[in-house]
Amino acid sequence: MGVLRKLQTKKVLFGFIFILFGFVLWVKLKSIALADDYDRKSKLEEIDDVIKERASYESCKQPNLPVDAPEIMAHIKYVPPIDCSGAGIDWVVCENSECTIQEQAKDIYGPITCTFTDLIRNDDFHSTSGDVTNTDAYYKLVKSDVVKVNCKSKEGKTWSSTLTGIRADKHILERTGWNFVPSDSLKLNVLIFGFDSLSRNTFIRKLPKSYRYLIEVLKGDVLKGYNIVGDGTPQALIPILTGKTELELPDTRKRIFNSTTVDVYPFIWNDFRKNGYVTGFLEDVPNLGTFTYRLRGFKDPPTDHYMRPYYVAANRDWSHSPKLCAGALPRHMIMMNYIKHFFSVYKDKPKFLFGFHGELSHDSFNLIGVADDDLLQLLKNLNNNKMLENTLLILMADHGHRFSSIRDTIQGKLEERLPFFSFTFPQSFKTKYRQSYSNFLNNVNQLTTPFDIYSTLMSVLHLDRTDVADLQRRSISLFSKIPPERGCAHAYIEPHWCACLEWSDMDITNHIVKELGNTLVNTFNNYTSSHRNLCEVLSLSKILWATKMSPNENLLKFKKNADVDGFVPDLTSNMKVHKDLYQIKAMLVPGESLFEASITHDLKSNKFSLNLNDVSRINKYGKQARCIENEFPNLRKYCYCKD
Repeated sequence: MGVLRKLQTKKVLFGFIFILFGFVLWVKLKSIALADDYDRKSKLEEIDDVIKERASYESCKQPNLPVDAPEIMAHIKYVPPIDCSGAGIDWVVCENSECTIQEQAKDIYGPITCTFTDLIRNDDFHSTSGDVTNTDAYYKLVKSDVVKVNCKSKEGKTWSSTLTGIRADKHILERTGWNFVPSDSLKLNVLIFGFDSLSRNTFIRKLPKSYRYLIEVLKGDVLKGYNIVGDGTPQALIPILTGKTELELPDTRKRIFNSTTVDVYPFIWNDFRKNGYVTGFLEDVPNLGTFTYRLRGFKDPPTDHYMRPYYVAANRDWSHSPKLCAGALPRHMIMMNYIKHFFSVYKDKPKFLFGFHGELSHDSFNLIGVADDDLLQLLKNLNNNKMLENTLLILMADHGHRFSSIRDTIQGKLEERLPFFSFTFPQSFKTKYRQSYSNFLNNVNQLTTPFDIYSTLMSVLHLDRTDVADLQRRSISLFSKIPPERGCAHAYIEPHWCACLEWSDMDITNHIVKELGNTLVNTFNNYTSSHRNLCEVLSLSKILWATKMSPNENLLKFKKNADVDGFVPDLTSNMKVHKDLYQIKAMLVPGESLFEASITHDLKSNKFSLNLNDVSRINKYGKQARCIENEFPNLRKYCYCKD
């Protein structure tokens, strides 16, 4: 009995410790969530302050960035085509809504029987097996876009794969149609096809055949002043798809206590769906998904057709295929083929499709070149099959490269902020909506942002204003005319991300540069000081470069036009700048960490200030922050663990 009593006492004790540990963990998670919520609010307030301060005098002068700049071309390399021949032939191919056993495979291996198992999505991370069908001919997709295929020949040879197509869903067909589209809409399909990490110049360099066809044959228009508004893919795509920043939306981050899934976002494809469109969202590289890497992903499928379940399931098969191949097919062709099938299946239905490809370009600025011929063929196929006759085609990228040798150059840093973004309108639109298209052409050379893309897409559903845009509006439809005086502050772009600013290189021996370095180090060390038992004190190893923002001198002096034609400026204004803005790139030790940061110098008080939101860690920290990465993830950029 004594032994039993001791065991019961231990169970109670362990139970109490477990409950106490859970409570402490809950309190810590809650405190982190509250701290992050405060950071979100303070960041929004800070942005608003910047906008109010600068909007009165800042306008945009686009930087001159030659496509063939020697400092960039030194990094451009040829990459040979993807070779999938080692995989043999694919026994089954899916096209439109049918997956067919290939006659070529039967010729080689004899009679073939295949088992098709539907994969039914549970959430963004899991699927379950559905109905199973055996056939020696073909299988029609009805309940899912994704199917697991296992085939066997009469002689015992086997073949398996995960495949995708466009399921024949009668419910989608019943609720979509041009008769449901608003009467004040442009009556256009919308096809957006994007690439991760391609600047405007990189697209031109690495996809020259596609670019030439886009410009010369399709008569596409490239936005030359398109500027990002934040760091990374979510900050590029969320404003396009919702008209808001992540900070303005409910918190959906995985690590935040009690956050929600991204279903709560007001995605624009929901507006199109409500107005008779069939919708699709395609994104590869499931481990880096825009809404699943750092955010909680979707509880329900966001669109009628959604490729994530395919990529999650198929990713397991690709280890048996040649590099960058899915069996005998280059992996980037899967999404391109899906786009063609989508337009074929819904030929007579209004369509909104957003495809975003990242595998080739996310980690390399050279590899994307292998897709040039295939992208060209996709464009030709869409054009030759008259699929673009009533379609707004948008080829785009989220931002330029963030981690690369190109970005270590001043031009590369600017190119990061200037991604490729193009619109191709059918001739029928240009003829019927002459004023809207004229305004759009004016805006090609003006400062534009992801917020403007959102308003433009909304105008496809409801075309309203086509007059001169109000600069007080952050989000402007490109069918309105943007005034030339629009600057980054009007467009809600922080100085840290604004490529319009004129930066002048500084001598790193300048005493100001020393102050910038001290500000950087002191800010980091102050931020980690309460965890000094874990994090080393950082010190400055070297400053690699420093630049100063200098508003154009004539811009500051400009008052009005001195003649009726607008050729002669009146440069009598005495506008003064009260703050200088600098950017530096520095290496800190221990750890040889590389940072870029924007630092403000208040000329009246002679004080230097750095906001941690304006800091980019530009090399990987790997295991350097392992001691705090779980408990204090906000310190990861700045902590070099003592252990």
